[in-house]
Amino acid sequence: MPINFIPNDPRVVATLKMRTQPARAERPAGVARFRYVAHGPQALYAPGTADFLFWQSREAALSAVVVFERLSGQRVRRWARAASPKTLDLLPNDGFDLNAYYDGQSLSFFEYQTSGVTTHSAASTDVVAHEAGHALLDSIRPDLWDSTFPETNAFHEAFGDCMALLTALADTATRSRVVANVNKRNVVETTAEDLSAGVRRAKGPRHPASAPRHARNTFQWSLPSTLPLSGPPPVLSSEMHSFARVFTGCFWDTLAGVFAAQSGASAAALWTATQITGRLLIAAAAQAPETARFFQSVGQTMVLIDNQNNGGAYRTVIRDAFAGHNVMLGSNAMLAPSAALAVGAPRVGAPGRAAAVAPGVVRELRRRIYAPAGSRMAVQSHAVAGQPMAKVVHQREVSLAGLDPRLKGVVAVAREPVLVGGERRHAAVLGVLPEPHTTTDEVRTYVATLIERDRVAFTEEAVRKGLGSSTRGDRRQRLPTHVVRQRRGP
Repeated sequence: MPINFIPNDPRVVATLKMRTQPARAERPAGVARFRYVAHGPQALYAPGTADFLFWQSREAALSAVVVFERLSGQRVRRWARAASPKTLDLLPNDGFDLNAYYDGQSLSFFEYQTSGVTTHSAASTDVVAHEAGHALLDSIRPDLWDSTFPETNAFHEAFGDCMALLTALADTATRSRVVANVNKRNVVETTAEDLSAGVRRAKGPRHPASAPRHARNTFQWSLPSTLPLSGPPPVLSSEMHSFARVFTGCFWDTLAGVFAAQSGASAAALWTATQITGRLLIAAAAQAPETARFFQSVGQTMVLIDNQNNGGAYRTVIRDAFAGHNVMLGSNAMLAPSAALAVGAPRVGAPGRAAAVAPGVVRELRRRIYAPAGSRMAVQSHAVAGQPMAKVVHQREVSLAGLDPRLKGVVAVAREPVLVGGERRHAAVLGVLPEPHTTTDEVRTYVATLIERDRVAFTEEAVRKGLGSSTRGDRRQRLPTHVVRQRRGP
């Protein structure tokens, strides 16, 4: 039996109509799957009904996973942090909220009524693919999930939007519809129209989420610490969903540039460009070292992987796309030796496995990055674009005093990775060393945006009640994302 399916978003069904199609087959045993709520059999259910939302969200989530696997070249075999690593809950309607989220255990979607109109976040393939994008990125880079850097968290949001774009462009009918409008505003580069309309009705036009996000944009990168903590849709702020638009713009412009480089402006050429750009993004997301300037790190890694896989065919396209949003790459400098450390190059294995460096390397790195004695320094093997190296990660504690009276004595932990390679017979720093003042500024800016959005729970009791940092506003839209926990011992 076929199902009814909205291939993009309920607000654009006049352009991309709801259609009937067979439901995707269930994923095979032994790979990462979804766990479903009770539901009716495949049938043509009316939009808005519980069974429609189930089959709609299932189709959209599976589509995103299939596209990711096709572009990454490997199966998703486990979820990063689900209670059962093979299964992630898919919740088409988990209550009342203007929201959708991935929390490590589920993809959760909601309903909300404003002015007599009901918004179902599960009805939008855009929204479902975005949340699935968080889970997919988490499966290949679990270390990014709890980052305290603004750009890393913004990249997580941007990756979700990019997965929504890639999922849309993998659809033949959608691709054919937008192929003539890649360089104009279109239904693919515009995401989550229906959910944004619900926010606008409920919260007004100045709410940050009251307008759809556009991948085709002109936002310019600035230091997050120099941006406002929040603002209406036209304003770029340091809040992660807002700041994410810079990277999504870089990605869309890269895709458009790769498309322009193809022979002919056909739907087939657009699919070729989508595959090339999507593969570069996913591979770079897996390999790019996390730094305070993570957008730049991912872009630089995209160039290096393009050199490795495509002979550098799109090097200029990528650099120009990122430069158009004020993200300068200079990719060769990313892996260039910048400082000798000690005699004896690191001994490395497969990425993610243990690596060995001389004791003098760790001592010298501590001194150079002003790391306190005894602070944690983890060493593991890493590779970027096929070049093996060691990654030494320092855990820096950043004081949050002064951001809020309740944060007195509270610290946040930031990871500071240093890439270490071999230069002749010496270990050597590759690229630049982390700068402690930059780490402090970035972490404090990120926490300030969380407080501004009421996303910090200051006690465990507040977490259980679903409360953020105050009691103002609509509780359904104030689920905390971070909690202050007391740690005993040194």
